[in-house]
Amino acid sequence: MRIILVEDEPDLGIAIKRTLAQQSYIVDWAKTGNEAWNYLENYEATYSLAIFDWLLPELSGLDLIKRLRDRNNP
Repeated sequence: MRIILVEDEPDLGIAIKRTLAQQSYIVDWAKTGNEAWNYLENYEATYSLAIFDWLLPELSGLDLIKRLRDRNNP
């Protein structure tokens, strides 16, 4: 299973990614909203789960969810 993790706090991101990887998940870790959006534009169909921080640089987690909804509901 492939997961996108969007977390700007380095210590928390490392801990979450390590824990998920130990359970054999493939984790892409983005540290900003724009970086996450780039991942989602290219790999959205391959993600089984997205974990978004609420307060992110550039785009919030809520803004990312709104963009995904808008794109998938023409």
